[in-house]
Amino acid sequence: MLDGLKEFIRAPRVRQLNTRYERELDECYVSYDSWIRQKELEYLAGTLPNTDDVQVIEYSELGNAPLSADVILFTADRHKLAKRALHAVISAFNAYPETMVVYGDEDEYNSNRTVRMNPILRPEWSPDTLTSYLYMGNVIAMRKEAVVSGLNDIYDMVLASTKGMSANQVRHVDYVLYHNDYSKTLYETGMSDSADIYRDNNLCNDISVSVLIPSKDNPKVLKQCLKSIVDRTKTSGEYITGVTYEIFVLDNGSTPENKILIEQIINDIKSTSKDGFKGAEYLYSVQEFNFSKMCNELASHANGNYLLFLNDDIEIRDSEWMIKMLKYALREHVGAVGAKLYYPESKVIQHCGITNLRLGPVHKLQYKEDTRVYYDHAADKDRDVIAVTGACLMVSKAVFTSIGGFDEDLAVAFNDVDLCFTLYEKGYYNVVVNTTHLWHYESLSRGDDESKDKIVRLMSERQKLYKKHPSLYMKDPYYHDYLTRDILDSNYTYAYEYEYDGTKRIISKTPTKLRRKIADTQLNDCLIISLEQCGTLKYWMGPEDKDTDEHTIYIAGYAFVAGSDNSCFDYKLLLKGETGDIYVLPCNRVYRPDLEINLDEKERPALCGFSVVPDLSGLPKGEYQVGVLAKGLASKLRLGRFTNRYVTNE
Repeated sequence: MLDGLKEFIRAPRVRQLNTRYERELDECYVSYDSWIRQKELEYLAGTLPNTDDVQVIEYSELGNAPLSADVILFTADRHKLAKRALHAVISAFNAYPETMVVYGDEDEYNSNRTVRMNPILRPEWSPDTLTSYLYMGNVIAMRKEAVVSGLNDIYDMVLASTKGMSANQVRHVDYVLYHNDYSKTLYETGMSDSADIYRDNNLCNDISVSVLIPSKDNPKVLKQCLKSIVDRTKTSGEYITGVTYEIFVLDNGSTPENKILIEQIINDIKSTSKDGFKGAEYLYSVQEFNFSKMCNELASHANGNYLLFLNDDIEIRDSEWMIKMLKYALREHVGAVGAKLYYPESKVIQHCGITNLRLGPVHKLQYKEDTRVYYDHAADKDRDVIAVTGACLMVSKAVFTSIGGFDEDLAVAFNDVDLCFTLYEKGYYNVVVNTTHLWHYESLSRGDDESKDKIVRLMSERQKLYKKHPSLYMKDPYYHDYLTRDILDSNYTYAYEYEYDGTKRIISKTPTKLRRKIADTQLNDCLIISLEQCGTLKYWMGPEDKDTDEHTIYIAGYAFVAGSDNSCFDYKLLLKGETGDIYVLPCNRVYRPDLEINLDEKERPALCGFSVVPDLSGLPKGEYQVGVLAKGLASKLRLGRFTNRYVTNE
């Protein structure tokens, strides 16, 4: 009876809050159609270039139409070209005289062709992605002298014409050149007979690989890894034959008992007779864990001309994994090669390449089920990426040596990303092989990274990474500028949905002391918190920022009450000082459409993002633990929770 009365009183308030939520949500919404049309007006502002000397040839006409203009625009359907497609292409050629090939983005029209939707945003020049499929899509423009004539298939022609071209010769433009019909399949092709244009028969024999594994106190896991390598690795396939490999394990200080077990495991593996397997060696050297130093030491023992760094918690699942990785490592322009990793006994993605965001380097599509085609074939096609994980990374020994190996100042985190960044800056392309997969028992080696000390270390090493590579802060040539860099790379997530001008989120608020203490019963794990930025505003703005004070703090992320109607909660941040005093901090609510997509719509989570610049001038100096307070607006429910993230009032 009492519960029914409470619900009767509460229901009108809930309806009122739901209505307010929907109204605020409508105010946040920006349509792609209006946004992209404005961007295109800005892109082609001013005098439009002359397009008289452009010849349009449909893919189906290739081989029959003589080339009669200085610029040839190849397209799947001339009637679907964007209105200013020719102008955008010629503008790119005029602005960059060295450019030989231009391609751009695409989108769809709705059924009555009034509203544009579903953009396909292409990466920058990606020669290895091109050998997986014709990622350039339905419009490809070339200078006449670049076209290799005599080929009737567009894919073969593009492969042949672009072979050996550099990044400044093949240019992607941030402009929609083509409009598909709603739900129609994009022009796309699989591998052609000539798709492996980088094949060189002289490089396909007598290849030696050194598999290099750092390990400590993990005999059971290491045994599984080693056994899976020798039992499931083929050393011939496609055009690659005669591959041999050796294994080195570096142990930085296992217990005496585990050392004996590991020695026995290595001896058992050494006695295994398998094609291509040339033996295994156990190196025991007591030292502090430093992944970079251990990998460099392993490389110094390697006899192979290709190095394959492997975590001891990897299990081989595809017998052709090494062959598939070598296919790319053999290419002279390729730096690091990685593989797709699943969480064990699943098709849940742990790694299919790395995206470089404002948040830092993150795994693409992590925790997503690999059961469908994701945006731009991010998980099912081999492709160029800015970086790959060191859990499974192959690189030419000569290239590795030329850049000085891993940076030993990055002992635990981001050393693999730093290696890939260095390779990218040297002009190499890093590749993830998504046509194979391995299992990764992630973090078995050294635990997770959730403790305070580990988070501090992680943040410190991330700062070192960007201090070393300042020009790569938020830069990723394989992740379009129209995608947001403020959240994880889990799907196509457009920048305009997250306030394209990020400065709108930078609002200063003053904390006040919490008068009503949070009871232990109110500290509840159903309050989910993700702090995506908890540090200096200068770091969030980037190394090029000259105006922001070094000590200004910026906190951003999201919080929601799982299984509840979040329109009925008010969220504030909590700051707990070293004396135990707690301060409450209002914050700016931020629209997060990704939460709306990934969570139950009944939870109404789309406005659960937050951001704030806390004004700490009135607080005692010291360190403050960050948390969140959720207060029910239609009930007396109060929930609190603290994270392992801290800010310092200096």
